[in-house]
Amino acid sequence: MMSEKKRMHPAAIVVAFFKQLRELMFPIIIFIFFGSSSGEDIFVIVYIAGMVLWFTGLIAIGVVSWYRFYYWIEDGELRMEYGVFVRKRRFIPQERIQTLDTSEGLVQRIFGLVKVQIETAGGGTEAEASLAAVTKEEANRLREALLYYKNRDENVDVYGPKLPVQQRPSLESEEKPTYKASWKTLFIVGTTSGGIGVVLSAVIAFTSQFDQFVPYEDIIDRYGMVLQTSVYLIASIVIVVLFLSWLISIVMTMFKYGNFTVVKDEDELLISRGIIEKRQLTIALNRIQAIRISQNLLRQPFGYATVYVESAGSSGGKESDFSTILFPLLKVSEVEAHLEEFVPSYMLTKSVHGLPKRSMVRYLIRLMVPALLLSVPIAYFFQPYGYIALLSVAIGGLLGYSQYKTAGWAVDKEHLQLSYRHLSKNTVLVRKKRIQSFELRESLFQGRRKLFTIKAAIKTGLGGKNFQVVDVEQKDGEQIYEWYSYAKKQGDVM
Repeated sequence: MMSEKKRMHPAAIVVAFFKQLRELMFPIIIFIFFGSSSGEDIFVIVYIAGMVLWFTGLIAIGVVSWYRFYYWIEDGELRMEYGVFVRKRRFIPQERIQTLDTSEGLVQRIFGLVKVQIETAGGGTEAEASLAAVTKEEANRLREALLYYKNRDENVDVYGPKLPVQQRPSLESEEKPTYKASWKTLFIVGTTSGGIGVVLSAVIAFTSQFDQFVPYEDIIDRYGMVLQTSVYLIASIVIVVLFLSWLISIVMTMFKYGNFTVVKDEDELLISRGIIEKRQLTIALNRIQAIRISQNLLRQPFGYATVYVESAGSSGGKESDFSTILFPLLKVSEVEAHLEEFVPSYMLTKSVHGLPKRSMVRYLIRLMVPALLLSVPIAYFFQPYGYIALLSVAIGGLLGYSQYKTAGWAVDKEHLQLSYRHLSKNTVLVRKKRIQSFELRESLFQGRRKLFTIKAAIKTGLGGKNFQVVDVEQKDGEQIYEWYSYAKKQGDVM
């Protein structure tokens, strides 16, 4: 029945065990190395006994936690009861639930199960509720009950009858718009992403933990002269490390986004991806707050872009800047057609208004002056190689000019389009009714040049997100403000 309490599949015990093991991985590694460094029998026995007790405790906690965890649906709420020593209850009203996402890790795939994550409006970076291991049929029934079951007054079992076909169409009833990323596309995503920096940082952090086991000082003393005289050797080592980090980042990207598919099902987007861990995200079209088209420094010269969805009430699957990837890689010329097919309420505007010429000086100053102040002392105290630091002034100038050329805006009756650049070029599409607030800001120096900063805020799972363009023409800022503030003037702005 509706109020019948249920437990998760016993495989949740295994999931919980590996989760706790992963969280305690670093102290376990330290304990293993510390215990194995002593050769006395008594310490070996204590070490083995400690490890056995530790792992036994993890398993016991997982079993008890699973046994004490219940969930059920009652009075239009998802209810959960859990806790080993302190019993807790959590009630999530059906009207607050925005999405119900599923994923399949290694453990779930072995047992033919899925993990269910339930997202709510304003839920933050973590899911509001999570069921680590349930059957796929149970996940479908939960989705039916929490998202599509509308008649709350009828006293029927929500785990029983399905909605009529006309209310919840079958996926097989008609061909759905579908996007599938090829392996070639994913390879390009991996080669042009910034993942190499993350991998390189992880490698450096990992190797730094083993200074007491690896005789770095002996190696330097023995081969120091070679290392000092062989510039080519050092350069080769650096190149090899960078190349391996780059390959690792490509492999990680392809495993993470393998089988990336987007299906538009009526008023929802179903996004699935992953090889080792399969994830399926559901984004309701009416929960989309904005579309962001991003081109990083590596992709822009080749005409590629990544399309992100900014949505309310969804934290699962967030990628760059807490956004959800809609299309991992598209030719810029193909973006408009894909938006029209999958999110037709968001359309690109080609007639973008740029910034006035007097804004260019401010963009250059903002980057060139700090670079100059930092590079001059370096060039003075570390001659002659310190002069290389002066190149940062030229780089700052190029980036500032690029930011100036990228920045712009456009409005029509229903949409606001903003373009800006930090390092990556971004184009944001926001529907007027999704803008939570619009702000015109003018500093003392902007006032002298009759310039404004325009900023639009939207609602997301983290509470909110802002997009802004700096140093627009004063009359343009006032025009956008009137477009947003006064409904009677919407039709006058093109």
